[in-house]
Amino acid sequence: MLGIITILWNRQELALRSLYARLIASKRPAYAEAIWDRQPTHQARRDLLALALHTVKMTKRQAAILTYIIERTKVVADRRNELLHAEYVVHGRTDKLHAKVKPPRSSKPPKHQKVTPKDLQTVIDDLEELLMATERAWMEFLSRSGGRLRDQLHALAAKLREDHGLPQESPRSGSDLQSLRRTHGEEY
Repeated sequence: MLGIITILWNRQELALRSLYARLIASKRPAYAEAIWDRQPTHQARRDLLALALHTVKMTKRQAAILTYIIERTKVVADRRNELLHAEYVVHGRTDKLHAKVKPPRSSKPPKHQKVTPKDLQTVIDDLEELLMATERAWMEFLSRSGGRLRDQLHALAAKLREDHGLPQESPRSGSDLQSLRRTHGEEY
């Protein structure tokens, strides 16, 4: 499960990178990506998105979407960091798994807390939801000329669903994350 969290987080970082490159609408996206990649921490990258929120012209809807992505990423990142960077131990008398966790940005010493597969699954679920929201947000930030492209992409998706007898799009469709869950979810 820790591996799944790591993989999903890497995908989230790439989705945020693409969103950032789209936001600053550079004619040379490689420069935008290089700026993103040069940041030493995830927090610094989130700060780039927050800066874009205050400097790039966008609609109220786009601003609300970007604010949600930034805030939700912060919350999920904190819990992900706690669990991925924890020292895991098994209690000697109960055989229960505990994680020695130090909350981010805290001067308090680390503490042992019981961690269950359900806790890890919650982070996986949160990351799946956040990743899909981030990937879909990219569509909101297509340029004005890209608005027509967005409409064409939606029409194409609807036609493909109709031609192939697929169900109408659900919040989780269009993602391979469900296959990951079906493959690995039952094991935990």
